[in-house]
Amino acid sequence: MAADAVLALVFVWITVGSLTSDAYVDEFGSVEGAGWWLAISPTLLLPLRRLAPLGVLAVATALYMVASASQGDTNALLAVPFFTYSVGMTRPANISGAIAAVTAALLSTVVLFGPGDPEWLVLPVTTMLVGVGWLVAVIVRQNQIRANQLAVEALNLRYEQDQIAERAVADERVRIARELHDAVGHAVNVMVLHAGAARLASDDPRTVDALRDIEDTGRSALTDLDHMLGLLHADAAPLTPIHGSADIATLVDELRAAGADIHFVQHCDHPIGRRVGIAAYRIVQESLTNAIKHAGPARIDVTLSCSAGELEILVTDDGTGGRDRNTNGSGRGIAGMRERASVLGGRLVADAGDERGFRVRALLPLEQQHSTAPRPLRHRSTTVDRPSVPK
Repeated sequence: MAADAVLALVFVWITVGSLTSDAYVDEFGSVEGAGWWLAISPTLLLPLRRLAPLGVLAVATALYMVASASQGDTNALLAVPFFTYSVGMTRPANISGAIAAVTAALLSTVVLFGPGDPEWLVLPVTTMLVGVGWLVAVIVRQNQIRANQLAVEALNLRYEQDQIAERAVADERVRIARELHDAVGHAVNVMVLHAGAARLASDDPRTVDALRDIEDTGRSALTDLDHMLGLLHADAAPLTPIHGSADIATLVDELRAAGADIHFVQHCDHPIGRRVGIAAYRIVQESLTNAIKHAGPARIDVTLSCSAGELEILVTDDGTGGRDRNTNGSGRGIAGMRERASVLGGRLVADAGDERGFRVRALLPLEQQHSTAPRPLRHRSTTVDRPSVPK
C-alpha cells in the first residue's frame, strides 16, 4: 500500500503539471476550485485498489468520465492499468476480461463529449492501457496457479516418500520380530524343557526347587518375550512418523521454493516433546495442503507459539472460498487433524477467516498426561509343554 501511495503522488504530480501547461490552458482553460479534486481523485484511489479492486475501478472510471466531460483529458488514465491489474488478480480470466472490456468501452466514450475537439487517438490508447493491466494480471495469476499446483505435487510427493519409508520400516520390524521370536523363543523353550526333565529325574529337594524356579522363570521370560517382541509387529504398535516440529521450517522452505507464498514464524522456546512435535508437523502439513489446494493464489501464514504450557499452531490464508470449505469435520483432512489434537488432550478449530480466507488453530498441551495401561497385543503365543517322563 505504501508503494501505491508513492505512485499516486507521482501521478498527481504529472496530472498537475499537465493541467497547468500552456497547451492545456490554451485549449481547455484553467482548472479552478473543485475541478482540481475531480481531476486528481481517480489517481488518489490507487492505495485502495487492493482492498476493493472492482469497486475502486468502477468509481475511478466514473470520476474520470465526469472530469473529462467538464474539463477535458486529465491524465487520470495513467492509473487505470493498476486498477485493471488488481481486478485481474482477484477474478478468473473470463470474468476480469469482461470487466476490462466494459471499462475500456466506457472510457473510450470521452471522445464523444467534453470540451475541445474529439481526439480519436484516445480510443487505442485507452484500450492499450486497460488491456496491458489486465493481460499482466492474467499472466501473473496463471503463474501463481501453476506454482501452487507444483507446490501441491511436491507436498504429495513428500507424503508418498514418507509412506514408502514407513512401509520399509514396518517390513523390517516385522522381519526382525519374526526372527527374534523364532530364535530366542525356541532357545528359551528348550531350556525350560530340559529344566523340567531334570527336575522330574532328581531326588534332591534343593535341586528340585532350583529347577522349578528355572522353569517358572523361563515361562515368565517367554511371556515377556511375547509381549515385548509383539511391540515390533506392525499390527501391534503404530509406526513412528519421521518428521517432528523441527522439520516444519524445512517443509515451509520446500513449498516456498516450489512457488507457494508461505510465511513461517516461530515464537516458542519451550522444549516440544516428540509426540507433540509429530502431531504439530502433521497438522501444519495438512493445513498447508488444504490452503494450497483450495485458497488459490494467496498468502499463507504459519505461526507456532507457546503459552501457559500449550503449543499454539495457527495457519491462515487470505485466499478465496474460505466459507465454502468443509468446516464440519466430515472431511478426512480436518477430521484427522482434530483427532491428532484430541489424542494429545488438545483441541483444533478450522473455520473461515473474518473477512476472507481460512484459518486452522490448534492448541496442544506441552506436557501430556497418559494412561500407562498396556494396549492389547495381537501376536503369536509361545507354549511350553511339560515333558512326559516314562515310568
